Amino acid sequence: MLSLLDEFLIKFSAKVLPYNDNYSGEIFHYTALRNIDSMLLNPQNQIVLWASQFDCLNDISEGTLVEKCYYKVCEDLKADGQISEALYDLLSKIKPSRNETFLINIDGKIRPYRGEYTTYIASFSKNNDLLPMWNYYSKGDLFEGINLGMDADGIISSFPTFFADGKINVCISSVVYNKTEQEQIIKKFLLKIVDKYEKRFDSSVRAVVSMKLTSWKMLFKQECFSYEQEVRIIVNVANKYRDATFVRYRTNAGYIIPYIELKINKKALKSVTLGPFRGTESQLSLQKKTLLQMLVSNQYDADIKTSDVPVRY
Repeated sequence: MLSLLDEFLIKFSAKVLPYNDNYSGEIFHYTALRNIDSMLLNPQNQIVLWASQFDCLNDISEGTLVEKCYYKVCEDLKADGQISEALYDLLSKIKPSRNETFLINIDGKIRPYRGEYTTYIASFSKNNDLLPMWNYYSKGDLFEGINLGMDADGIISSFPTFFADGKINVCISSVVYNKTEQEQIIKKFLLKIVDKYEKRFDSSVRAVVSMKLTSWKMLFKQECFSYEQEVRIIVNVANKYRDATFVRYRTNAGYIIPYIELKINKKALKSVTLGPFRGTESQLSLQKKTLLQMLVSNQYDADIKTSDVPVRY
């Protein structure tokens, strides 16, 4: 016999599930040139990226926008007469969930587990030649930076073996910066709820909306960061199974930041872009040739690109 939650989800289709659609296409990871060794030339014979703990990222407003945006949409829907007072009372009291649903493989059997978790983020951009990104991620090295262009689908396909036991959930999704767009995403979702709402589904509405708010927390950012054009690998690790991956620690600007390593198949690398270069054309040509030799000798098949940003210093 179906539970009320199962019945609710069937009525609304998979579109109301809390998981975000995976981004598809090439995405670009900006970094300092000195990081090539650990990322591409490591003993694991894979691409190795660091995913940092979500609440330790440099944007102190991370995760705080979605609740304000959500409650404003609830107010607007009530003011416009699109939801009743009773439904408003239900919706406006919902907060992001601290729990995530994992499908755990235990002795060959898949069992659902719902519990608290920790999120780790690895950041990319949709654009491979952004001056603010070169400046930001290559600071300390002036403009001596690179970005690694990777196929998002190739990244996702690298994870099933590593995450096969289900104790870790992963997706790759675009960040949303525009406040109006954020509100429209929430409004569209809530109107689906309103269209099929029945009083007996109150607990299911609370559960699904709460999980949806949690998934949006990772993707709603302030518009002042929109120059990043960010796409994120979002990794949720069940706290009960923290031993599913090894947590490491690094320091930055006086902060201790937990992170995990993401090991990605070499085939996911599609391009490497050198940042704005201050040397001569012959020096740049030599750098490109050397980079190509390095990639080929380490079994990478990737295009070599250079920044078109015309900076001198």
